[in-house]
Amino acid sequence: MLPLKNPKATPEQLIIVTDDDPGAVLIRGSAGSGKTSTALLRLSYLCSYWLRRHQRLGVQDPVQVLVLTFNKTLAGYVEQLARLQVPKDPGLQLEISTVAAWAKSVSNYSGDVLDNPDRDRILRRLISQSKIPLDEKFLISEVDYLLGRFLPTDVDRYLTVERTGRGLRPRVDTPMKHRILDEIVRPYTTQKDQDTLFDWNDLALGAMTAQRKSYQVVIVDEAQDFSTNQVRAIMSHVAPEYSLTFVTDTAQRIYPRYASFSEAGVPRFRRTHHLKSNYRNTKEIAAFAQGVVNGLQIDEDGSLPNPDSARRSGKKPIVLRGLFWQQMDWIVNYLSSGEIDLSTESVGFLMVSGGGWFDEVRTRLTHAGLKYTELQQRRQWPLGPEPIALSTFHSAKGLEFDHVIIPGLREKFLSGTDAVEHESTLALRRLFAMGVGRARKTLVLGYKPQEASDLIQFFQPGTYEEVNL
Repeated sequence: MLPLKNPKATPEQLIIVTDDDPGAVLIRGSAGSGKTSTALLRLSYLCSYWLRRHQRLGVQDPVQVLVLTFNKTLAGYVEQLARLQVPKDPGLQLEISTVAAWAKSVSNYSGDVLDNPDRDRILRRLISQSKIPLDEKFLISEVDYLLGRFLPTDVDRYLTVERTGRGLRPRVDTPMKHRILDEIVRPYTTQKDQDTLFDWNDLALGAMTAQRKSYQVVIVDEAQDFSTNQVRAIMSHVAPEYSLTFVTDTAQRIYPRYASFSEAGVPRFRRTHHLKSNYRNTKEIAAFAQGVVNGLQIDEDGSLPNPDSARRSGKKPIVLRGLFWQQMDWIVNYLSSGEIDLSTESVGFLMVSGGGWFDEVRTRLTHAGLKYTELQQRRQWPLGPEPIALSTFHSAKGLEFDHVIIPGLREKFLSGTDAVEHESTLALRRLFAMGVGRARKTLVLGYKPQEASDLIQFFQPGTYEEVNL
């Protein structure tokens, strides 16, 4: 990808960056508000602050610094930027990692981890045997939620506490909770024990009891996608005195987890900062994203897209209506027309979920002589000259591109009267709005009318230009 640039603090961000009193701080903000940039600038400032503090107090031990995010691609992106800013000093030890990889390292677990596809196969079998009348995908996410929120010795609390962050549909009453625990969760735990299997939540639990690392500076980006147990693991490794920063926007939560800071043992936040300006998107892109999530209920840690907070205006998003090959013809011509300066501007091809259409995108870009790289599940940030990146929405989380292209929209919701209010539907709308929010200047989407995504019903008239192919 094109070279990364050091972010510069805005007046709004500078107040947060230079807040150096020890303790826990929360940074809230919507997509485009500069949360990650603020966190990185704060990281650099706090590293310098703690180095001076150790020197002043005559502390010989190095300053221990930890930066955590959720997915590999964002960790690679953050690492590249952090290495450009953090002081190069032998008295500073900096770790940048995904929370899963960090927990595995801290817990000293060297075996294979039960990855999500293998775990899901076990859960699907148990769900099938249980005949619980709820959607399979929802039940898997519910198991992920409850195992990530409660300690093994405390899992029965699931029966009585509010299911915070899980939406109102489908309704999960106490008898249904009993069935989920008795017919899915307990058999799953038993099978793991019998087969000596460890999943990612087990590693978080193992990290809680591992030898303390004593970090003085901790930055947790995209905290809305961390589980409570992962936050508990982090809290078990902070030094007696520390500077701890959580960066969050629950409106962008895309995983079925919910980090309850109070449950996880995070002390009362010394200060909460709210970034309100949108420095990334144009007003037109923010208005389109706003329509997609309009009506979603959010808590105080979430911020819906707001075109009034955007600083720039631009073109309305373009929605292509036609067959996939027609969409790609239009897109390749658009990229080759000179309207986009590929020597200085970046382009992100995003896909909502896994599928084979990337094969066609690769073929068409290669045939047109357009250089690209791939970002999904990539821990090292690519430093080549390619201006175009291919990525899933999940891997693009936290990133940004001058231009975002999303062809082949075909995602379907669940059927039934509660489909629009179902948590799986709400999660997909949040995911889609997050992907749309990666765009700085322009946004292009496409769909085939005969296989149109149900997301299209949330495209608000007047917020986009439609092109019939």
